[in-house]
Amino acid sequence: MRPYLNAACMEGSFYMNFNVKVNSKKTLLILLIMAGVAILGGILLFPLVVAQAEAAFVATVSTILAIELILLGVAVLVFTVLSLDGDANFFLYDRKTQRNVSEEDLTFDRINSRMGYYMTMISSSQEQLWTKNVLAGENVRFGQNAVYKPLVAYKMLYDLIELDRPETWELFTGADAAVISTLCRVLSSCGEKDMSNTLMDAYEGAESIDDIEWVRDFVMGNAKYIRRRMRDYVLKNIEEFY
Repeated sequence: MRPYLNAACMEGSFYMNFNVKVNSKKTLLILLIMAGVAILGGILLFPLVVAQAEAAFVATVSTILAIELILLGVAVLVFTVLSLDGDANFFLYDRKTQRNVSEEDLTFDRINSRMGYYMTMISSSQEQLWTKNVLAGENVRFGQNAVYKPLVAYKMLYDLIELDRPETWELFTGADAAVISTLCRVLSSCGEKDMSNTLMDAYEGAESIDDIEWVRDFVMGNAKYIRRRMRDYVLKNIEEFY
């Protein structure tokens, strides 16, 4: 049975930071507010200094204050640019350019590749996904609000399509009922009620483990649909993958 590629070889240690969502935009917002308060405080205090100081001292303080405001403004600007540019998204980040690609440029191939890596973090092999009911595991394994769960379900089906061998389709027909039930429940949670019902019918209708025709025809026939739905799901929840 096909093992998943080693994660370190596949994508490098960079992506290990994606086990838990980190939203640096909140930190950026807080720092910008603090900078604004500091600038406002300096402006409000300046008239008090002017009223109690001599002209030469006022000129000196004015110069220092102006320089500090300029430096603070530059620092905030630089930090903003660096923060936004470095706020890597699991699906959008391009290691070659070290930048996020635009959402318009996000392709299914990129999503499929990233999910291929993600699967290595939750399972040691494709077989284990169908024998250990991985989707029933703790939600913390699947990111904030278990956002990765539907993608894992889609990916499990799409891996069957990509390999398209009798033994891989038999992972579905030979799986425990609890595994298929969990898979269908996860798909239903993201709007795939018809798909989940058909998959359950195909599973229950298989007379033996090698009776793969029904599920194979259905899943293969919906390959394009699954690709589109995976991309739509990622784009809909793109902010959850930072």
